[in-house]
Amino acid sequence: MSLKQRLTIIINFLLLLILIVSVSLTIQEAKKNVRAEIASSEKLTLYLFEIGVLKNPKYQTIENEFKPFNLQSLIHMRHIKIEFFNIQGKLLDSNTSEIKIMNQAPDWFVNVMSRISEPWELKRLPIVILGDHKGDIVISPDPSYEYGEIWNQVEGALYLIGFFFVLINVLVIWILSNALSPIQNILYALNQLEEGNLKVRMPNLKTIELKSIGQKFNRMVKVLEESVSKNHLLSQQLITLQESERKKLARDLHDEFGQSLTAIHADAAALKVLAQKEYPKIKPSVNAISDISKYLMELVSGMLGRLKLGVLDDLGLEEAFKEYIGAWALRNKSIDVQYKINIPQSFKINESISVASYRLLQEALTNTQRHAHASKVSIMIHLKKLADHKHSIDMVIKDNGRGFKVRHKDGFGLIGMKERIRLVKGNLVIKSTLRKGVTLHVKLPISSKKAIS
Repeated sequence: MSLKQRLTIIINFLLLLILIVSVSLTIQEAKKNVRAEIASSEKLTLYLFEIGVLKNPKYQTIENEFKPFNLQSLIHMRHIKIEFFNIQGKLLDSNTSEIKIMNQAPDWFVNVMSRISEPWELKRLPIVILGDHKGDIVISPDPSYEYGEIWNQVEGALYLIGFFFVLINVLVIWILSNALSPIQNILYALNQLEEGNLKVRMPNLKTIELKSIGQKFNRMVKVLEESVSKNHLLSQQLITLQESERKKLARDLHDEFGQSLTAIHADAAALKVLAQKEYPKIKPSVNAISDISKYLMELVSGMLGRLKLGVLDDLGLEEAFKEYIGAWALRNKSIDVQYKINIPQSFKINESISVASYRLLQEALTNTQRHAHASKVSIMIHLKKLADHKHSIDMVIKDNGRGFKVRHKDGFGLIGMKERIRLVKGNLVIKSTLRKGVTLHVKLPISSKKAIS
């Protein structure tokens, strides 16, 4: 539940509590007024009947079925109900009417008021004429009028409170929306930062507390951007230095170690001939020296292939890819390797793109070999034509291994790949699902012109 919803609920709860307390106090006060007014009316009615009616000589000849009191003339008398019963308990006269009282409270409100009010007591006035008991005048409270007035007051108050309730909610929502709207800017900035957008900045927030947060955030992102920029620069310098060191190491291996091994192998071949004729006892040792030197020469040749990228110049990028994939497949016979490569040799691609694409393929297949536990790898590399006579190398490398969460902490392999791609202004998309493999999609833009044949 959002903060705005919680605050709105709390405010509505307080308003509802105030409403309940106000209505309860109004009803309690009205109850007291109703009881006092009805009690006053009862006393007045009893006094009038005792003084003004029963002591009037006109009523000394009362008959049983006659209505000498003409109670219907008191039909509009409020608060009390007056009834005349004969000695048999039969109702002879009453001031009640079948006409519904205007502005009468609904039945449920009357029932509620009746339940929460103290029970009313009936007042009886015996009618005795010439010592003969003719019946009883029964006076009972009739709070219908008062309940109707209370209902009208409560209803009016409810309408007014309802109006203010809606108005206050609208104002609260408007105020909270304006007060909390900067939070959306903060969340957007944090999401952009999480996605790696270091150019994001928070706007100048109006609220003092949030304004300081925005300023701190902007300073933090600026420092982070500078730090990341320096790290990228160092990584790119490291990659450049790495390639330089690889070239130097390859040259040293070829010129020094390789030539020495070649000389050893040649001497071993000469000794082999000599041992065959004159020294047969040293023949096994000579053969061992020859085999070891041949093995070391093959080993150095493989190392040179991984260190030195002269193969790109000698074979071209497409054949270099095929040569490396074939050698990798021989070393990993348990993995089914399928590939399709289409990079015409007529396109002369600059060295930085060629080296980056070749190293990316190396790193991707190395990661597959070490971590994926895959049984199948598919590779698609082709030259794609873009707008404005531009092209790009598109690489899709997919395996069916165990995969990983894309948001996991990158190892040195992925970091190196991303830095190489960033160095040539390329793009890398990684799609991975646990136990469903990994797909790498690389785009490397090139600005090379077609070679003249």
